[in-house]
Amino acid sequence: MGLLKDGAVLNSEHRIAYKVVRYIAAGGQGEVYEVEDGAAGRRYALKWYFKHAATPYQRKTVERLIKRGAPDARFLWPLDMIVKDGLFGYVMRLRPPLYKSVVDLMKRRTEPTFASLCMAAINLADGYQSLHSAGLCYRDISFGNLFFDPGNGDVLICDNDNVTVNMDDKSGTNGTPRFIAPEIIIGNVNPSTATDLYSMAVLLFYMFMMHHPLEGERESKIRIFDGKAMEKIYGREPLFIWHPTDRSNRPVPGYQDNAIIFWKIYPEFLRGMFVKAFTEGLNDPGRRVVEKQWKDTFAQLRNSIMYCSKCGSENFYEAKKNKPCWQCGAALVTPPIMQIGGQMLMLNHDTKIMGHHTKNDFDFINETGQITQHPTNKDRWGVKNTGVGNWTFIKPGGETAVIEPGRTAPLIVGAKVGFGQSEGTII
Repeated sequence: MGLLKDGAVLNSEHRIAYKVVRYIAAGGQGEVYEVEDGAAGRRYALKWYFKHAATPYQRKTVERLIKRGAPDARFLWPLDMIVKDGLFGYVMRLRPPLYKSVVDLMKRRTEPTFASLCMAAINLADGYQSLHSAGLCYRDISFGNLFFDPGNGDVLICDNDNVTVNMDDKSGTNGTPRFIAPEIIIGNVNPSTATDLYSMAVLLFYMFMMHHPLEGERESKIRIFDGKAMEKIYGREPLFIWHPTDRSNRPVPGYQDNAIIFWKIYPEFLRGMFVKAFTEGLNDPGRRVVEKQWKDTFAQLRNSIMYCSKCGSENFYEAKKNKPCWQCGAALVTPPIMQIGGQMLMLNHDTKIMGHHTKNDFDFINETGQITQHPTNKDRWGVKNTGVGNWTFIKPGGETAVIEPGRTAPLIVGAKVGFGQSEGTII
């Protein structure tokens, strides 16, 4: 099977001998193999191009990417090139098997928590922000090039060999159907940062709604879904299924139920961001939701997670709304909340206060504190200092205490916790 045989040794331009270990998969441009660096014993992935895809332009593109280097560690970026018998391929880091694709998510082969899904969205937007900040355009954001760890939301972005400078008109890659921006479909522009933003919004909608943002009643009435029909739905006459005033493309019950069910689960601030992305930003590239806005939105969504006391399902807090649990219908009990600046953080039994909460910098790696239960009184809860500096704890009456690392402050409504750079109020 495949263009390369197991055990074959290929010498790279960096003078490294790679041995082909096994065939992994094939795509439209070529085949992917697992290879081993014979000297170091490290495993990598090798994308080997089919003859029709092994063009001089593609080779130059990969060479430029190798020389430039990855925007950050989330990209499975070309590292080395191998040329043999008129064909070529590039070496990249091997994706760990625990990472799943959005296709796995859509088909329920993996079911991450909402917290992990929020982190995947934050990391996805942050990764593409790094790429775009370097003046580069991905060109083909879709299901097939994003993988995430269902346990913590870490992401890996693959298929980076089509990345070019913004608005490059020489590449033949314009995107994947259903993800391509309308202005590309109707033939007005080349892929750009702006068209990437549209494709990213579609991918995020799929991740959280399990449905395409433009596939509603109009799509349900099409009997032959050919190129002409796709051009109409996604390019010439696109209409968001949850457009606030035009209801003619609403999802059809019994046929497009995912869009109906999941839309109701989320708070208004997330739905409003998708409305902006697929109304204002649908045909006006200059008004699209940018990466920082998505990061802020999904950080807020992560902060708002609370649990149903009856079935344990994750739900989302929304002020002044008493929605029942979306899973079992039970009434929800709001946990204590800590307001830190403009952030409202639900203080659940497993809540951790991260660097982002005290500095608003999207640091979800370094922990500052965590909610803990009293060892002998199960009805008493506190917030434990798990960082390196002292906290200031101010009771509602004004009494002040220092909370050293390893110590815990009680959860008292009206109390304030000073984290140094910021202050949180328990409400």
